[in-house]
Amino acid sequence: MSSNLDNAYIIFKGNTGRWYSRFLHNDFQHCLVVEPSNGQYVVYEKVTEQVRVYNVNHINDIIGPTDITVSYVKKDNKKRLFMLNTCVGHVKQFLGINHPFVWTPYQLYKYMQR
Repeated sequence: MSSNLDNAYIIFKGNTGRWYSRFLHNDFQHCLVVEPSNGQYVVYEKVTEQVRVYNVNHINDIIGPTDITVSYVKKDNKKRLFMLNTCVGHVKQFLGINHPFVWTPYQLYKYMQR
């Protein structure tokens, strides 16, 4: 049985405006992790230039009206030799997902729904 502390929320965002967005599903172009911590939420997000980690008081502060939020129970993380340096690669590493052929936010969403 898992505690609520093992849960993380993955937020999928659409229409990021990047050049590669046209190759991705319209509603699933970016993903990030939100984890509850001491009454606040820690946001872990990989963007093109950097990794951003910051706190918000309410999860609704970062969820847009068209965003899709999924709860997921984190697993033990094994350090891998290779990880794609994308938002999906970082979310998979954070959650302990070791499926090698999940590359896009939409594939990650479909994997998490199983």
